[in-house]
Amino acid sequence: MEATRGGVSLSQTRVIFSATDKAQTIAVKNTGAKNYLIQSRVQSELNNDRVAPFVVTPPLFKLGPESNQLLRILKQDHPLPSDRESLFYLSVSAIPAQSEPITNEARLSMGFQFVIKLFYRPEGLKITPDNAYCRMRVAPTSKGVRIENPTPYFLSLADLKFDHTVIDLDVQPSMIAPMNSEVYPVSKPVRQVYWQAINDFGGLSGQCQQAMPAKQEQSK
Repeated sequence: MEATRGGVSLSQTRVIFSATDKAQTIAVKNTGAKNYLIQSRVQSELNNDRVAPFVVTPPLFKLGPESNQLLRILKQDHPLPSDRESLFYLSVSAIPAQSEPITNEARLSMGFQFVIKLFYRPEGLKITPDNAYCRMRVAPTSKGVRIENPTPYFLSLADLKFDHTVIDLDVQPSMIAPMNSEVYPVSKPVRQVYWQAINDFGGLSGQCQQAMPAKQEQSK
């Protein structure tokens, strides 16, 4: 799968950077007729510019019509957790090239940005990603349904259903961090929980299902 906008696209919707990788690459393509200035970086958090332990080369380049460029992502010498994945964000901005100088504010208003997840995956994790998708645990609480992720992977949900009720993942949490949990509010008892996760390639895992335990947990 790829992310596309305005004739510019990325070759994938997520990056998996394993501890054994020297680098990872992702292609930026331009199928349109415009020239673009492409700027790329890796951020530690989605909504700020805090420095991440990765560099992207080239960080800034011109992308002509009907052309493409490989971005190379390199990890810097910075310790990261060894028992679970770490999450970062690859930000790629595309700004239409202009024949005359313009202000930075005007330049930004005409451009657009891709932001995709970059997962750093350490060596020696106890289970594989394919075996992690259906290992989430569900439990009723006084505030709703608690879904726990006991695995070392970030689990991104493509869909989530309580009995016959589809949960809006644009409003409710769509990703559960490793060894963490999220609570989803519900208005009535739930018997079965169904979900699918997004795999390493941007596709869907198999259907997962779990019966709701009868005993209610204390609120967490």
